Amino acid sequence: MRRHSLLTAPHRLEWAADDLPPPAPDEVLVRTIAGAVSIGAELPQYRGDEREVIPRGYPRMTGYESLGIVQACGANVRRLAVGQRVLAFYGHRTYGVVAEAKSIPMPDDVPDALALLAILSCDAAKGVRKLAPAPDDAALVMGGGTMGLLTLFILTRYGVRTVDVVEPRPERQTLALSLGARRVVAPDALPDDATYTAGFECSSRAAAFTLLQERMRPGGHICVLADGNIEPLTLAPAFHANELSIIGSSDGWDYQQHAVWYVEQVRRGATSGLERLFELAVAPEELPALFERMARGEIVPMKVLVRYRETQ
Repeated sequence: MRRHSLLTAPHRLEWAADDLPPPAPDEVLVRTIAGAVSIGAELPQYRGDEREVIPRGYPRMTGYESLGIVQACGANVRRLAVGQRVLAFYGHRTYGVVAEAKSIPMPDDVPDALALLAILSCDAAKGVRKLAPAPDDAALVMGGGTMGLLTLFILTRYGVRTVDVVEPRPERQTLALSLGARRVVAPDALPDDATYTAGFECSSRAAAFTLLQERMRPGGHICVLADGNIEPLTLAPAFHANELSIIGSSDGWDYQQHAVWYVEQVRRGATSGLERLFELAVAPEELPALFERMARGEIVPMKVLVRYRETQ
């Protein structure tokens, strides 16, 4: 038997149970030890105001960032073994049955919080790789939330020397500076003469996206990494005047390959500070109350760590 969160209607998150299926020949059974709440994606689902191409309706599962221990392997599994630690994409469940090809090995010496960030940092890396800024290019990251800070981390680790961040909250400004930003300012404090070759929209705010377009150099490139779940993003006059290119980016470029690179960064100490993106830790049974508090605006964490018991 396994337990899983189930969103049955807006503002109605419940825990349900079902039978635990055995793994197919190419699958592994994973016991969850930790998970993460991706607030930008999950909170709109909870409120019922998510902007989707095709609405998925209810009931529906929630979450997609899971870390666990392999409990059993299908007959054809060769790369993974029982007892191995893996990242997967099955959400808020006590157990998951996952294809071996979609399970990401994660060494035991990588702390849980940092391990979970391998997923969204790969999504950020895809956007950075699409624009491929040169080391001497000036980059502007709009928004210092989870995606903005991970984009900053990827840019600096990929060798871009000049990265500025626009973020209104002082605590996030401090974190951005510790992660290598050259300058971090509120939207109304960006110097008038600051212009950029590469821009990354991570705020989901229309006004911020307009400012980003206005600060791009002629022929500049923008990657939209935010999912637009807060406000619709529109083209500003600067888009045409500066002949900008704007592209979207969603899932990661290659989670397996990125994880190898990411683990090396962890072991070198290059990820120091990233664990501070998790501003709150909860037990799985606290998720319904957590989402309701976030929906009411009582708390606004960047990211939430979910810790599971050893016996579930």
